[in-house]
Amino acid sequence: MKVICLKSHPTQYSGNSYLLLGTWNTLDDVNTVIDTGSDDFIIKEIETINTGVGKVPVNKVILTHNHFDHMGGAVHLKKKYHCTVCANIFSGDLVDVTLHDGEEIRLADKSFSIIHSPAHSSDSLCLYCRTDRVLFSGDTPLQIMDATGSYTEQYIDTLQRLTRLDIRVIYPGHGPPILERPGEIIQCSLDTVLKCRRG
Repeated sequence: MKVICLKSHPTQYSGNSYLLLGTWNTLDDVNTVIDTGSDDFIIKEIETINTGVGKVPVNKVILTHNHFDHMGGAVHLKKKYHCTVCANIFSGDLVDVTLHDGEEIRLADKSFSIIHSPAHSSDSLCLYCRTDRVLFSGDTPLQIMDATGSYTEQYIDTLQRLTRLDIRVIYPGHGPPILERPGEIIQCSLDTVLKCRRG
């Protein structure tokens, strides 16, 4: 699988967008964009990328949650590529497929697990590829250093689930990929959150 970090809008607040392609760009690969940014800015770059001969550049869009800086461009990708838009909880007619916790979904040439992670928002989700040890975390908070905060049981459960994964790299909703000790970062955050709960 190839993960391409698409460029963000230079003057408009926008989350990260990722284009997932199969290693060999075969006809069976599901070309996928994870989060679309706040507008149609990423389309220009997608058009310059080799996404496979005879293939639609984007077959599927995954929204990690419904905040504008992550889903604002979905309507533009759907109009241009007639792609399927998937999300967890959503109102309106933009989303074609509702994703559920524990579901397996094919993106590019790999299988991903859907992890419902209600912390940043009620519909937030993460996507995990076991074979490539890759986690797309959206805006799920993974680097907690404040030992005086208040955290929900749902969020604690999310962190506990993530610590059990073998993760090589985290692609977050904002900022650069986390390449150095991603599992340790999540474990430290869980330890901090549990300290808060114990008071």
